[in-house]
Parts: sequence; C-alpha cells; structure tokens
Amino acid sequence: METFELCAADGAVVLSAPTADDVDRITEICQDPDVQRWTTIPVPYRRSDAEGFVAGVIPEGWAAGSPVWAIRDEGGARLVGMVGLHGAQDGKAEIGYWLASEARGRGVMSIAVGLVLDAGFDRLGLHTIAWRADAGNWASWRAVWRHGFRKEGTVRSLNHSRGEWKDGWIGTLLRDDPRTPSTPWDGPDLATSDPSDTAAGAQAAAPSPRDPDALVRQFHETYHLPVVADAPSVDRDRVHVRMALVAEELAELVEAVYGVSAGAEVSAAFTRAVAADDGTRDTVEAADALGDLIYVIYGMALECGIPLDEVLAEIQASNLSKLGEDGRPIYREDGKVLKGPGFFAPDIAGVLVRHGFRPKM
Repeated sequence: METFELCAADGAVVLSAPTADDVDRITEICQDPDVQRWTTIPVPYRRSDAEGFVAGVIPEGWAAGSPVWAIRDEGGARLVGMVGLHGAQDGKAEIGYWLASEARGRGVMSIAVGLVLDAGFDRLGLHTIAWRADAGNWASWRAVWRHGFRKEGTVRSLNHSRGEWKDGWIGTLLRDDPRTPSTPWDGPDLATSDPSDTAAGAQAAAPSPRDPDALVRQFHETYHLPVVADAPSVDRDRVHVRMALVAEELAELVEAVYGVSAGAEVSAAFTRAVAADDGTRDTVEAADALGDLIYVIYGMALECGIPLDEVLAEIQASNLSKLGEDGRPIYREDGKVLKGPGFFAPDIAGVLVRHGFRPKM
C-alpha cells in the first residue's frame, strides 16, 4: 500500500508517514518516562532504535496494510507523536499511539485518532478497530472512549513488555458504531477506601452526563464540599463564594462572545454589585433565577450547536482527575484542593471537533 497523508479540516493536525528526517525527534520524545512506561518501545531508547523503526517497521507496516503515521501539529511542521493501525487482517486492525508531553491536553490526539478511524473504516475497508492498553492507562482509554469505543473488559496477563506480563484492557469500535462515548466516563473519579475498586466500580456509579445535578453532587461529595439537607435558604456564608463563581463564569462567557473588554465590564459590574449589597436574601427569587439560568444556558447551547452533555462529561472527568493515586482528594494546608498526578485539562475543543467544529488557526 502506498503511503498517504491525513489532515484535519483546519490543517492544524497532519498525519504523514515518518521519514529519516524524524529520527532525532522520535529519539527525543521516546525518552519521556510516560511514553516508556505505557508502550513497548525499547528502554533505554537509542537513536539506532528510531532509525530501525523508520527504515524497517514503518515501510514493512505500510506494505502489509498496517499504516503508521507521525502526528504533526503547527500545520504539519512539528512531529509530536505517532499513531497507527497494527496487525491489519481480515478487516480488523488494532490502533496504537503515543504523544509528546507538550502536546497533551490540547485535543491533538483526539483529532489524530478520529482521522485514523475515518481512514481505517472508509479507506482501508476495516469493519472492526480494536484497542488495548495496560490496565490503569486512563489517558490511552480516554483517547478512544471519546470516539465510541467499548471497553470489553480486563484480561489478565494480556500485554507483554520487557520480560513482564501485565493485565490489560481491550476495547472495540465497529464500523457502524456511533462515534460518541457509548458509556459515561469510567475513569478514576471516585473517592474509595480501596484504590483497586476505583476502576472497577466507577462505570456503574458514574452519573449520566445528562444529569447535571448528579454530576455536581458527585463533585461535592468527592471533595467534601457542602451539600446541605436543611430548609432552602440563600442566607448562608458561602453564598458569596458561589455568587462570585457565577459572576466569574458569566464574565468568561461574555468575553468569549464579545471580547476581553466586555468581559472586564461584567467583572467590574459584579464588584460594584457586591459593594451595594443591602442584605436582601430572597430565596424564592434566587431559586427562580437559578432555574431560569439553567434553562437559558441549555437553550443557548442548543441554538449554538454545542453538545452540552458531552462538554459536561469532559469537564467532570477533568475535575475528578485531581484525585491522588489512592483515589482520595489532596489538600493544601489551607484546605485548597490540589491536582493529583493524573490530572488532565478538559479537552473541550476535542468534543466540539467530533461534531464538525473547525478551530481557528
């Protein structure tokens, strides 16, 4: 099979076969401890390994119908990762990938995986694309979960790497499957006394992204924020914190739609409103306004074509990724919640790209 390129609609992400010019860059990225931990590349990784990969593995794969592409951002100028379809046979192949640390959290891998899935089904005629990873590799799972893969389960001693057999996850996507998440995010988002229960129990317990109340309640319970059970009242000490958060997000929305100066006007107006506080605490009117805000926010999302349930699921996954390795919140001495080692920023652009959004260059 002849090599061919794949390109995002806006040209920001380009996939092309690696060449000899990429050897030094591949060698550099493959020093990353995370790349070494979660892949089967040789360790230590030497320049000769990259040379063998480019001169041998790549052309042999393309010739056998198992293409591997370099992921290039900045309009194709910089190699930031690798993605490929391996072991193609009888209409089935397995997707694999890795990404440089500086390119993570920007939607690059989500776009790259989407391009490869399109090519696999539409151009190569595949009917099934499989995925596998070591158990616990949530970043790898997140990249295909977004595109509709179903995690079939955990297989003991599935993956062999550097003389060791490791338990692994497997997943599949069929040609006619929807290309949106088939289940709520099942990542490390539960505070549990037994860390091993986190992955196994999260999917059953994860709230539906179509239930915002349940999502936010889970966040509050996870990070031990107040969830009161007494009579409704906005005459509470923390109401000022919540009002400030509402104003902050409104200012961000205004800035996103009307510009930086407009957002600053909203922030200044809220500062003046706080200074003019006369002690009025009308719980009925506050409840009515909160309900109306939710209503008009969802209405704006519908009129703008924004899949708000998927956006919320992405934000929820990010918010709950702050947990520590033991599945518990990490606090600073003053009580502020700190980000755990598995934290990732929400990939909102990736969500929108799946629905045809074209980011501005």
